[in-house]
Amino acid sequence: MLRVMIECKNIKSEKMAKYLSKLSYGFRIWVHNNFVYALFDIESLLDLRRLSRRLKRVKNIEFRFIKIQSLIKYG
Repeated sequence: MLRVMIECKNIKSEKMAKYLSKLSYGFRIWVHNNFVYALFDIESLLDLRRLSRRLKRVKNIEFRFIKIQSLIKYG
C-alpha cells in the first residue's frame, strides 16, 4: 500500500476526484492558489502508473508526485 501526494495544475478538483475514486480507497483534495493537491492511498505502483497515464491524457495538465510513501501494515 502506498500513500501518495500529487500536485496538479490546469485540472478541476471534480475531475481529479473522478480519477481518484476509480483507483483509490480514500482521498483528500484541496485547492491552493492555482494548484489542486490530493493525498490518497493506492494499492501498488502499477495502479499509480495507471493514474499517471490517465492524467497525461488530460489536455494542458501539469502534475507531479510530491510524496510517495510505503505504508507497512503490522499485525
